[in-house]
Amino acid sequence: MGQEEKYTSDHPDFVYSSGNRILHWIRALVITGLIITGFYIADPFLSPEGSTDKLLYAEWTNWHIILGFILISSGMLRIYLFFFGKDSEGELRSLKDVFSIKSWITQLKSYFFIGELRKKGFYGPLQFLTYFAIMVLVVVASVTGLILYVHVYHQGVGGLLYDSMRVLEAWMGGLANVRYIHHITMWGYLIFIPIHIYLVIWSAIRFKHGALDVMFTGYDYHLKKDEDKKDNEKKEDDK
Repeated sequence: MGQEEKYTSDHPDFVYSSGNRILHWIRALVITGLIITGFYIADPFLSPEGSTDKLLYAEWTNWHIILGFILISSGMLRIYLFFFGKDSEGELRSLKDVFSIKSWITQLKSYFFIGELRKKGFYGPLQFLTYFAIMVLVVVASVTGLILYVHVYHQGVGGLLYDSMRVLEAWMGGLANVRYIHHITMWGYLIFIPIHIYLVIWSAIRFKHGALDVMFTGYDYHLKKDEDKKDNEKKEDDK
């Protein structure tokens, strides 16, 4: 067990722009809605009693489609902000940790309460790869969802994407496989969400920083060592 480092002073770091924070909560709400409506579409557990004029299944499907297009739009915007947003520099710096064996060892040791987590950007290497995997899930869910969409809606966006989506459908091995992959992505989200919530709370306690409120304020308020404070004061004196 490593010796716990002493922290004494509050220090805020700007992490997420308002655009990224808004997109985070949009995706969180949209994915929750997609999971609920997706479960219903796969197994309609509600039905109108003895009525043929209430198209309950169609209503749930329409909401699923609307939420799906919101997910696609927000996902595309999030990818753009990753490269060109106000906070893109900090996110791109995290790539250096992904390719650093030392950073991997440091992060894994910190999870066992050995030393502290040091990272060049916003994310540790494992955290970065996890978020990257979630974005891959968003892309896969979006593409497979569009393939299913063009089989029902042949005008507008459906007609525009029909030929290209049919090519991807064939590449995936047919419509049955597409539907199966689409369902698998949902289970990926269901596995990720509770782990994500748990680790946000755990890391806030373990590393003594504001992981819980960073997506509200944009700032990571954490405790900083006096040694770091003295170093900064020394740098100011040297100027």
